[in-house]
Amino acid sequence: MKKRFTTPLRLLLTVFCFCSLLVLTSCEEEEAAPRIYLDDSFYWALTDFSSMPEDAENLKFEHLDNMGYKNLMDLVGIDGNYIWLKAEFELIPELKDDDLSMVIPYLHYADILYLNGKYIDDYGVMGETPDDPVNQEAGYVAHLFDFPELYLNQTGKNTILIKVQCLGHATITDGVFIGLRQDGWRTSDNMTFWRSRFYTFFEGVMLLCGLFFLMLYFIYKQDVSYRRFGILNILTALFFSVFFITDLPWAGFHGGVPFFYYVKFAKSICFFAMAFVFSMFICSFVEKELNPIETAIQYLSFIISTVMVLLAPDYLWLVKKTLLLIPISCFGLFVSIGYAVLALRRPEPRLQVKVRVIVSALFFLILVMGIDIIIKGAFRNIKMPFISIFGWTGVVIIFFIYFCIDYSKIANRLEYLNQSLEDEIKLQTKQLTDVNGRLEHDREKSLKDMRMAAIVQKKYFHAPEHPLKNWDFAVRYEPLSLVSGDLYNFYHEGESLNGISLFDASGHGVAASLVTMLAENIIQQTYNELIKNGESVANALKLINERFIEAKGEIDNYLTGILLNMKENEDGSCTVTMSNAGHPYPLFYSAKEDEVQEMLPTADMPYTGPVGLSGLNVEYSEMTFTMHKGDILFLYTDGITEMQNREKRDFGIEEIQNILEKNSADVAEEIARKLMKGMEDFIKDTPRTDDVSIIILKRV
Repeated sequence: MKKRFTTPLRLLLTVFCFCSLLVLTSCEEEEAAPRIYLDDSFYWALTDFSSMPEDAENLKFEHLDNMGYKNLMDLVGIDGNYIWLKAEFELIPELKDDDLSMVIPYLHYADILYLNGKYIDDYGVMGETPDDPVNQEAGYVAHLFDFPELYLNQTGKNTILIKVQCLGHATITDGVFIGLRQDGWRTSDNMTFWRSRFYTFFEGVMLLCGLFFLMLYFIYKQDVSYRRFGILNILTALFFSVFFITDLPWAGFHGGVPFFYYVKFAKSICFFAMAFVFSMFICSFVEKELNPIETAIQYLSFIISTVMVLLAPDYLWLVKKTLLLIPISCFGLFVSIGYAVLALRRPEPRLQVKVRVIVSALFFLILVMGIDIIIKGAFRNIKMPFISIFGWTGVVIIFFIYFCIDYSKIANRLEYLNQSLEDEIKLQTKQLTDVNGRLEHDREKSLKDMRMAAIVQKKYFHAPEHPLKNWDFAVRYEPLSLVSGDLYNFYHEGESLNGISLFDASGHGVAASLVTMLAENIIQQTYNELIKNGESVANALKLINERFIEAKGEIDNYLTGILLNMKENEDGSCTVTMSNAGHPYPLFYSAKEDEVQEMLPTADMPYTGPVGLSGLNVEYSEMTFTMHKGDILFLYTDGITEMQNREKRDFGIEEIQNILEKNSADVAEEIARKLMKGMEDFIKDTPRTDDVSIIILKRV
């Protein structure tokens, strides 16, 4: 793992050295073009904002001995004093009778240049006082002044006067020269690119990197490091914009955001935000959970610095307080670095790798910043680019490489898991196919057996195939599956109907169907034995209960049912005796009354429970009624009345009563058809949940 992250660091050092050589090579002066160098020709004198070139003739100028970073600040301080810089030169033969240009590699804060008393150009915006809101620094661009041939004295001396507002780190660097216009333009563009517009490349990289990691966070929200790293890159891009602020169309004298407020935000607050977000990023990167106090420290170091900047009255205040604000804003960052170092004690190898990444990134940043400090501080060279940006970019690249490697590991792991999963799926699919084949075979066999059972069951339970004397009847027998838990029978001799039974076994499917065939044998045998000998249907039902309990043994199923006995009368009516074993009460339509009533027991009838429940002492009661021509008796199992629609509402008794009353004049088969259609229309596409059996007996 060490080699993995040492290699990116070496690569970054190589890139840094290459870029430094490129910068140094690009900044090399071309000696071939004719030039007049003015480094030793500058003199300075204090003045004020209202001073004009003619006023400078009365000032006492002193020689400017040092041409380097902060040289003007060393002379007059940082409080916004105004000075005149004066230089005189005579044209050399190679530069006579031509338009010339003057190049100043770096001049800070703001300046106005006059040639032989004539205005040439200015950089930045010079206010009347240090706190004037119109103040704007000249930026990091090289200063190019075009000298028309008409303004130049071809013989004798030419005088250059530059009024400078010395606000902050006021500086004029060496390398000032006058040359041909083409030479000046080319050199100025070259210097401006490396010290200002060069940073747009880094800004673009940071913006792309920031947007990439923010999108990655929105896709994979579990890792907050992606979000913080993305925000960190976007803040860095904003911070870089101060290096080419003079080119921004929405800031400074171009319009939009005033220069001072833009510097507050982009240069100061963005820097504090970078330190804060980088600090929080380190915590999340090393998986450090902050307690409320630690979180408060992080936020306070950022908030205190930011509030102080927001309250800053002017640019000069920012310059004076910068050294104080930087340690305050970075305090949380130092604490987070301490958390990272302490994380080395934890035994997790992955965490130790992360700490090494942070150490490598910070080492590279400190190394490059140290070199930059030496160049700007010890050697007072402001003409070279701020190579600290290379260091910060290197930090970003190191973390970017880590995330790429980490993502590559995850991708490889996912690829391995996907391949393993694919192989496992193939294996499981083959096994499932084999099992499904066997299950399908068993299913076909079971279906075959169930079809056979259904055929046998239908042989047991069927309506008479010929008409019955004085009776019109219809039967609907619709199992939930192939076999049913309902059973019925017509007991008749030729065309004479003697009785009917309708029972419903508890449960569904094969088990219930087997119980019905067992019960049917007992019911039919008992009915034939007792009813033909004049016994009551109640006694017959009681004996059926006893025999069924003995026959089923340990089986839990029980039966509800109705047993009917019919006796023809001489007047053409029929006396019906009914005994109910916990079954839904039949409905009786009286043609004389033209109404349907539920055949409810009277209060003096004993309790009648289901058939097949051992341990219960049940006494079955009887109900006797007479059916005349046009009367209808409706027998049913609870499968039809408890059928529910999508709103969980039962089909119920009332709907059946309405259908019977409205269609009482129809034949039994038509009444049965309309009943079943009414049920289908009621439940619509709701699946059935029980067997449905109905018997309609109409006296004719």
